[in-house]
Amino acid sequence: MLLRPSLMKNSPVTNKCITLNRTLIMLFIYFILYNIFRTYYMPPKVYDLPSVSFIFFSDPNLLDMIIVTGGCFYIHSVASRFYALNDAWRHLPLGLVEIPGEWTKSEITMSLECLRLLHADLCKIIKVFSLGYGMIMLGYFTFSFVGLLMYTYLYFAVGYKDISDTSFASIIPWCLPLIVRYCQYCIFYMSIVVNASYTNEKKREIISYLRACRISSLAIHTKLQIKFFMVQMSEFKSNEISAYGIFNINLHLVISVSIFFLFSVIRILCQKR
Repeated sequence: MLLRPSLMKNSPVTNKCITLNRTLIMLFIYFILYNIFRTYYMPPKVYDLPSVSFIFFSDPNLLDMIIVTGGCFYIHSVASRFYALNDAWRHLPLGLVEIPGEWTKSEITMSLECLRLLHADLCKIIKVFSLGYGMIMLGYFTFSFVGLLMYTYLYFAVGYKDISDTSFASIIPWCLPLIVRYCQYCIFYMSIVVNASYTNEKKREIISYLRACRISSLAIHTKLQIKFFMVQMSEFKSNEISAYGIFNINLHLVISVSIFFLFSVIRILCQKR
């Protein structure tokens, strides 16, 4: 409330509820189309309550969609607030120097203090999110990865025996459910990782603005706010989007999971032979 309106007037305002609704509608359409095609090409033997209920708990899993959509929504909400904070810093006077008739030293100092406190609150929100929703993310990453490996093993160990024609035209329709499941896992997984990496990047972006300040020519109170901000950044350095604090969710996780998954699939295929 103490920030000048001019600092926030050019910040993009996004209606996150509309974005969430659009995402849910797209996932719901994908869920319906996928089940229509699967029912058409692989119709169940009987249409009873267990077979119909199986549709809602098989791939694409509704629970996975809810977890991924909710996680991406909250992570992107924090990222948009960091973006607005960084945008407010860019609207401060160049070099944090007093401009007669526009910016006074006290206004600059007060704005810096407000931005510093807002940044600290956002870092605390990241920690709360990692400890709260991070447990759900940890369970999702673990069980979805293990389930994908089990699905791959059963697909080749059991389903491959039913193939009489091993031509390319027959293999492609047989592999289509497996390919769809891989694509779905990659899209859900990368949606969370990309949003988390974007949030961490926006959180650290303000460090470049702090280092670009020449504090030797600033007022004493402005210098103190810059120094407080630098100390605060070092204290909240470890506050990043994580899975309950066990591992950080970033692009480095993609490499680790990809390598481990590749070795696991190769091991499954070697055992199959």
